[in-house]
Amino acid sequence: MTFKQTPNIQRYSNGDVIVSEGIVSNNAYIIMEGKVNVTKKVDKKSILINSLGKGEVFGEMGLISKSVRSATVVAVGNVTIGVIEKEQFESIVKQLPEDIRAIVNALVERLRYTSDQLSKIGLELEKTRSIISSFSSQH
Repeated sequence: MTFKQTPNIQRYSNGDVIVSEGIVSNNAYIIMEGKVNVTKKVDKKSILINSLGKGEVFGEMGLISKSVRSATVVAVGNVTIGVIEKEQFESIVKQLPEDIRAIVNALVERLRYTSDQLSKIGLELEKTRSIISSFSSQH
């Protein structure tokens, strides 16, 4: 069975939260129909870090790193997703050689760090734009 053939299908409406940042990870998801926005909280502000559509996967980092969700994912319009359960994923990963699993784990941790850094940069960019906008409106 491929991930796209998962028997566990969920449907969401516009604005529904599919996963919440900071919650323990158990599953990953593949978008069957629709679009989602991925946001991250930085200094109490929600920063858009990605938009995903049909065929794309989210929540995968938690399956590998066994950590909390690094972002919130919200439905944009009607969304249908397939759930990739942790047990299903682990049975596939166990077939990989141990050294390959170590590389995948390292990549996930680096991706998590990079996402955190990009979110902070996004917040600084937003602050800078606000300052520039207020300055230019004064002149």
